[in-house]
Amino acid sequence: MVQDITRPKESSGSDLPEFDANSSQFPASAPAANPVFYRTYSRKLSETRRESWAQVSQRTIQGLADLGNFTSEEQELIELMQRSMRCLPSGRWLWVGGTTWINKPENFSGSYNCTSTNLVDWRAFGLMMDLAMMGSGTGAVLEPKYTNQLPEIRNRLNVAITREIGEVADFLREDRTAIKIDGNAVTIHVGDSRQGWVKSYQSLLELSSDDRFTGDVKVSIDLGSVRPAGERLKGFGGVANPIKLPELYARCAKVLNRAVGRKLSPIECCLLIDEAAACVVAGNIRRSAGMRQGSSEDTEFAGAKDNLWQQDDQGNWRIDPDRDVLRMANHTRVYHHKPTLQESIDAVRKQFYSGEGAIQYAPEAIARSNADLLDTPEKKEKFISLYLESREQAKDYLRSLLIQQKQTQL
Repeated sequence: MVQDITRPKESSGSDLPEFDANSSQFPASAPAANPVFYRTYSRKLSETRRESWAQVSQRTIQGLADLGNFTSEEQELIELMQRSMRCLPSGRWLWVGGTTWINKPENFSGSYNCTSTNLVDWRAFGLMMDLAMMGSGTGAVLEPKYTNQLPEIRNRLNVAITREIGEVADFLREDRTAIKIDGNAVTIHVGDSRQGWVKSYQSLLELSSDDRFTGDVKVSIDLGSVRPAGERLKGFGGVANPIKLPELYARCAKVLNRAVGRKLSPIECCLLIDEAAACVVAGNIRRSAGMRQGSSEDTEFAGAKDNLWQQDDQGNWRIDPDRDVLRMANHTRVYHHKPTLQESIDAVRKQFYSGEGAIQYAPEAIARSNADLLDTPEKKEKFISLYLESREQAKDYLRSLLIQQKQTQL
């Protein structure tokens, strides 16, 4: 007998919790559901009212239906799945789905839980801060073939805050960041917006490699237009908390200044990314969620978070302040060759003791992400074999399979 798997059968058995699809209450078997829901996914309707589960379901289901241009049958199916708690959209969609904010093109990435970027220029750093401020987890690929494309650090930056947060009246605040350059002196007027924060951060990094300067660069940071802690964030939701923003610029300058005369190392890139991430997380945007991928041969990267806790002469323990922000992300080493048994054992042992040390076997990961083309064990095995011989041959093989697939669909 063939069973219809597109529409689940209604059941009163023990396989599903008792749940009223029209109720805003969660099943008794989920005692933590209410606090988690109201903390994380329920948006404010007013100063005294928040969305119920029924309202969040209505908002997110309609948002998905509009995004996917669903038929009435498709929308009915996702309503059944969500209201019966059998299947839910991502946590990001539960927060922003169906809102006017997510319908704006510049905000669409806020619906993604995870992203990945090859770190090849300063724009990649700015992009990751922008993504983090939208609530997306940020992934950075830091293998030498990418980080070697970054410019050399040539200028020493001396950073000073010239105006504190909130000194400008709200009706005079500027949304956009403005940069003024006068000889070797630069003033960054930080705008009161996501884009304003991002531009100020990226601009500081760009100053370190700018060839127009003839000596050390004096950088004045004007935070007067930035709204103070506690004010509402319109559109995205939540409240502002720029507590970490003032120290962001000096801490980034400290990392950059250590690299004057050369290019940044992958671990220094991590520090710059994580300084921005720490600023964003402190601003009540979301939990820490970062992934950094480095070369299997990069020993400094592999031990990035080793011995973070240090003991002073009096026996007091503290976290190394220069590396503290590395806790914002996990660090994974990418193997383009098959790891040996000992390398695999060492990686698992390191994860057991420190939570770090994960490895990624690149051809296997790529094969899984192309499962629609490598749809048989034989194709997958052939791809991995080709990859280990020549990555170009592996690319050509995937390309040929794609062409075949398109021809079949015509």
